Amino acid sequence: MKTLCTALALGTSLVAQAPKFIPAGYRVETIATPQDVAFGVGGLSFAKDGTLFCATREGQVWTLTGTSDWRLFAEGLHEPLGILVTDERRVFVMQRAELTELVDEDRDGDADFYRTVCADWGLTDNYHEYAFGLVRDAAGNFYGTLNTTLSFKGWAGSDKWDIGRVHDGKMGRATRYRGWSFRVTPDGTFEPWSSGLRSPAGLGVGPDSEIFYTDNQGDWNETSTLHHIRKGRFHGHPSSLMDHPDFEGKDLNAIPIADYERMRTPPAVFLPHGDLANSPGEPVLDTTSGRFGPFAGQLFCGDQTRSNVFRVILEKVGGEYQGCAINFVDHLQCGVVRCRFGPDGSLYAGQTGRGWGSRGPKKFGLQRIVWDGRTVPLALESVSLRRQGFAVRLTSPVEAETAGKPGSWRIERWRYRYRPQYGSPKDDRKTLAVEKIDVSSDGRRVLLHTEFDAGYVYAIQAELPGLANRTAWYTVNRLRTP
Repeated sequence: MKTLCTALALGTSLVAQAPKFIPAGYRVETIATPQDVAFGVGGLSFAKDGTLFCATREGQVWTLTGTSDWRLFAEGLHEPLGILVTDERRVFVMQRAELTELVDEDRDGDADFYRTVCADWGLTDNYHEYAFGLVRDAAGNFYGTLNTTLSFKGWAGSDKWDIGRVHDGKMGRATRYRGWSFRVTPDGTFEPWSSGLRSPAGLGVGPDSEIFYTDNQGDWNETSTLHHIRKGRFHGHPSSLMDHPDFEGKDLNAIPIADYERMRTPPAVFLPHGDLANSPGEPVLDTTSGRFGPFAGQLFCGDQTRSNVFRVILEKVGGEYQGCAINFVDHLQCGVVRCRFGPDGSLYAGQTGRGWGSRGPKKFGLQRIVWDGRTVPLALESVSLRRQGFAVRLTSPVEAETAGKPGSWRIERWRYRYRPQYGSPKDDRKTLAVEKIDVSSDGRRVLLHTEFDAGYVYAIQAELPGLANRTAWYTVNRLRTP
């Protein structure tokens, strides 16, 4: 296929956009997308030479050179929701039905043919059967995730989709490997990897090259979540177990909810619904070595509904990941599903409002968040768990007298219910007393002594003058031992 068109951009190539919430020293720039083109971003990836490849939900792939030179690279794809460009400039996309390589054989900037890498999972005409990606490990293996099938009794077509719904959950499995993560080897072999996913819209590489995915609140998923993927894990949504060899021939509705909960590996981080995230997208690791400010080594993730970008800080406790989430930039122009750090250290946010809508008023778009390289905002840099309570690290020093006041800190905790119903209320809510506050000599570290236990989410709120983000939500799955 030859696509020899170059698109004109709408308006100026970079237009300043002021969100309602952004830390000092950062700005948001709106990148004009190709004129008269529906541009719901489904994937972002940079080539080694700095060219940005954008896959759109409408089935195209565009390249951006510089800030305004758009060129159509491929079209006719089936809602690609992941793209990866290798160092050798090989281009791979995740379509609904297959993992595809787009081959530019004559190197003229247009894909000449599409090569199927793997198509060994099932697909029906149900609109909810998305396929997400795309990451690759050092050995050349690809990883992706598959959405479950949505069905309500009485829907037209529900007789073919209403399969695998467990304890009357809303999502099922109408065909093979829905609700699974998977690996595709370099020779194209499909390998089911972990089960129990619901609507796993974001996949990314975290610390130590470990793979994480985000899931959306719904049946069997109490609130939006971030999970650590490992082979053989069950993440909580039981409809996928229809394809698990250990459950062949078993009635999944006969298995008690409590048994599923015991089997489940809990999320590394709960993302409170309505407070921080409603429909989280792709997590990306800040590997800019400080070119994006004081948050190197943290995950950044956008949310499709809330049109924001938040940070996730992970740590290992008892050999497993847990950690906290903190809002970063809010009220962008549209819902954020894909993020990617550019060669200059700025964070690109690929956006779409299609489907569920978003807080941002635009239907689609592309923005980037840029740090000025000088200003360090006063922000909650991280929160970590200690045996005495929570250790808060600030990006800039504060006076010990201010940080040490009991009124400067508030801690609330709650549980979520694992259940087949849609989402969960906050159960067993309690405001905790801050028993003692230790402030370091440099004014950047605060240790909050308080009671705590495993199995809760803790909202740690700071009231410090000039603070950019006031709340960190920490998930305690495990306690530190002496």
